[in-house]
Amino acid sequence: MCALLSAVFLILATQLSISGVDALDVPEQIHISFGDRPDIMVVMWSCKSHITCHVAYGTSAENMTNHSTSHTSTLNLDSWNALKIIYRAELKGLSAGRRHFYQVRCTQNGGQGHTNSSVFSFRTPDAKTDRQAKFLMYGDLGAVGGIPTFPALLDDVTKNNYDAVWHVGDFGYDLHSNGGKVGDDFMRKIEAIAARIAYMTSPGNHELEKDMHHYRVRFSMPGGGWPMGHDRLWYSVDIGPVHFISYSTEVFFIENQDYVCKQYDWLLKDLIKANQNRRSRPWVVAMGHRPMYCSNKNIDDCTGRILGYWVKYGLEDLFQAQGVDLVLQAHEHSYERLWPVYDYQVMAKNYLDPRAPVHVISGAAGCGENVDYMGDPKPWSAFRADTASSHSYGRLIVVNRTHLLFEQVSVDFNSTIDKFWLVQNNHGPRIGNWECKDGYYNNHPTCKCPLPFHYVTVAVFGGVFIFIVIAMSIYFCTKCCHICQCCQNKCCTGSAKCYTGSAKCCDSFSVDRGFCRNRSRLKETSSRFKLLDDDEEEDLII
Repeated sequence: MCALLSAVFLILATQLSISGVDALDVPEQIHISFGDRPDIMVVMWSCKSHITCHVAYGTSAENMTNHSTSHTSTLNLDSWNALKIIYRAELKGLSAGRRHFYQVRCTQNGGQGHTNSSVFSFRTPDAKTDRQAKFLMYGDLGAVGGIPTFPALLDDVTKNNYDAVWHVGDFGYDLHSNGGKVGDDFMRKIEAIAARIAYMTSPGNHELEKDMHHYRVRFSMPGGGWPMGHDRLWYSVDIGPVHFISYSTEVFFIENQDYVCKQYDWLLKDLIKANQNRRSRPWVVAMGHRPMYCSNKNIDDCTGRILGYWVKYGLEDLFQAQGVDLVLQAHEHSYERLWPVYDYQVMAKNYLDPRAPVHVISGAAGCGENVDYMGDPKPWSAFRADTASSHSYGRLIVVNRTHLLFEQVSVDFNSTIDKFWLVQNNHGPRIGNWECKDGYYNNHPTCKCPLPFHYVTVAVFGGVFIFIVIAMSIYFCTKCCHICQCCQNKCCTGSAKCYTGSAKCCDSFSVDRGFCRNRSRLKETSSRFKLLDDDEEEDLII
């Protein structure tokens, strides 16, 4: 009996300690991403309060002698239900192609308490360019809707040697929801995956809320600073024989249109540099959330319905001119593979040395929302799946400098939905003077950012147009009323005069108008309004 009472007392004491101010804060939601240089890996995690943390790392679990200090950023005040303190540390001087081990270690309560994360490991990408490179790719993964997908992704990452995961927009549904709790839940669920392989991201429309705050603070991508700035939500990474570009489609759907050309100018410079390096890295793969084309039933931008195609108009010409090989997208909760297409024209119904980018849409990882059903097939659509693609993701295997394999894998059916080989022996730009060297007037049109023109602009011009129409209507109506004078139930037109008290109202042609009214005016009398008829005598009240 005494032993039982002692055990109960110990459990109660432990619970009180955990709930009190002295409870230890444990680092969680750990994930990694590529840094600004190939020898840097960024580690991020969350805590409920400000404590001192660092990352110990090395080439074995027993030899983590390197230390990296951390910096913090705080989620905004409306994140009342989340772990608000976000930490970021850089692991520098990493050797390419080697496995590295790391552990987050924290000190608190004046140095009296110590909490550590589990020991994780990752392999840095091999620096060789003439090798096979493997990636996972998907978009639109929710904390709840993606429950069937998380274990499948973890199993795939554990069994296969992938270089990175690309999550192309829409995280958690949504990171800011329920005071940030949904964001915490999502980050916890991807930790087993994202703590062992670089988890690379692009922003989607579900990140737009709260000024994209949760996305910009919870993640860190190369070249964007931290928290990531609105003017650098795009970046590029070289892995094996591939130059990857992550761009933001959301610049076309926010109020500040300056970001449209900031991104465009950066993309142009980056693509020119990539083309100068095609001998080493022949493949150029671009990733952005909202597709340029799709054949779904809805009214999304990619369908072209209701003032659509903003992403297409903004970037398609540039990608075509600079020779982008593959464009990976999401947003539509379905899967679709396109034939090589440019400006609505199918360039070929095969993937042998295509003369235009190949577009793939993989936005069916599991968002928890409805499936985006397919509409009428389009000429450029090669393969489509809506309900059959639920809980699916993509595998991208770059075999060598000429052959690339993409396959879409279904979690629900444990099978491959679709796969295709892309063969390109002629990598490079598709225009002359692709370096834009000869000045503005001799350059291709893609050497300059096109006029930003998206839905905000349409709304402004539409409002101005409506205002002009209303103003002109009022003007002509007023002018018309001056032309036609009315008395009693007769309207006089032209130069005809109206005679009061005469049976014949007008001295010339008149028309009977049922809507003609006696003119009247309001006159203030003793703090009251009195409606006076034109024919009544009026006393002047001062």
